[in-house]
Amino acid sequence: MSSRGERMVQAMRLRGMTKQHALAFAIGVNESTITRWKNNAPMSVEHVVLLCRALDISLDWFLTGEGAIDAPKPPAGSLDRRESGFLSSMRQAEVAMSERSKTLLVAFVQSVLAQEERGQDVGRLR
Repeated sequence: MSSRGERMVQAMRLRGMTKQHALAFAIGVNESTITRWKNNAPMSVEHVVLLCRALDISLDWFLTGEGAIDAPKPPAGSLDRRESGFLSSMRQAEVAMSERSKTLLVAFVQSVLAQEERGQDVGRLR
């Protein structure tokens, strides 16, 4: 049976995540933390959940090595599940993007939000 660290590496490869700093960034930890986890260092429950979400893997598989690697898919029509699917997709995109692409995307989103906010301010003045 493989160790938790080996399963993490396997999941990273399967998801095309070749750089551990990308995973560290997606989860909000230092790259050295990812290295420790690869060596089976303890993890908080919060970090286990964040890791499984970032890699879109099953919590059971990650912790025990049993069952399917893929995270269970939400039932169709579930609003909360669709939102988490969107967020999961964004996390996966973040990991796959270059730093320049991330910077440009963040600037774009911020400009859209600023335009929306300016529009709301104009509406309040009328």
